Amino acid sequence: MADPHDDLRAIVDEVRRVTTLPPASTLRGRSDRRRRRAAVTGVGLAVLVATVGTTVLRVRADVTTPTGGPAGVVSPPTPSETTPAETTPSQTAPAGPQDILAGRRQVRIVVPGLGGAALATDPDGDRVRATAGAGVDDRALWVLRPAGKAFRIEAATPAGAGQVCMTVVHDAAPGSVRARACDPDAATQLFIIDRVADGSYSILQGRRYVQVVDGTNALVPDLPEALTTTYEFDDRGPSGS
Repeated sequence: MADPHDDLRAIVDEVRRVTTLPPASTLRGRSDRRRRRAAVTGVGLAVLVATVGTTVLRVRADVTTPTGGPAGVVSPPTPSETTPAETTPSQTAPAGPQDILAGRRQVRIVVPGLGGAALATDPDGDRVRATAGAGVDDRALWVLRPAGKAFRIEAATPAGAGQVCMTVVHDAAPGSVRARACDPDAATQLFIIDRVADGSYSILQGRRYVQVVDGTNALVPDLPEALTTTYEFDDRGPSGS
């Protein structure tokens, strides 16, 4: 029969073996290894956090914040964000007297007080008179061509192949003004044009003003009276020459 004391001694020996601590040097080595692992792990985590943070910041910097709108809805870009700015063409300023009197513009020679009537040739003749109504513009456009201190008044739309000018004709009193072929030597085609106080213009040929006769509205050069008819120049665009 086994001795109970032997069993007790065996149990006590096993307990001592299990609970006996290792030497102090062994414990210090284990502690140092744990601290090194913890330090390496901490450094790795710090590097990882810094890398992730930098990436997130870069991505956020590259993304354009959408235009604000209702929650969950991105407003469409405005036209200025998607298309280049358009340049509004500047409007051409009206021609001044210097351009008209330099022969660079074609004009209607309007007679104030006659309901917009302008000097035009007759549809079936060459006489010039103040004319109103539709279909007149092709016979009522003129160019003021400088000729020294005077001007030739040329038709802007010449008839046939030759250029046509206003020409004073001293026929039956009080004379007439007709559209005749331009002649650089004809004094009867030279007119002095001056601006008067109200901003309109007088037309002088020789020693008398060219004026409109009441009733027929004919343009005549030989009225004995003082200035009664003046004119305004209605700009109708470049003369083309």
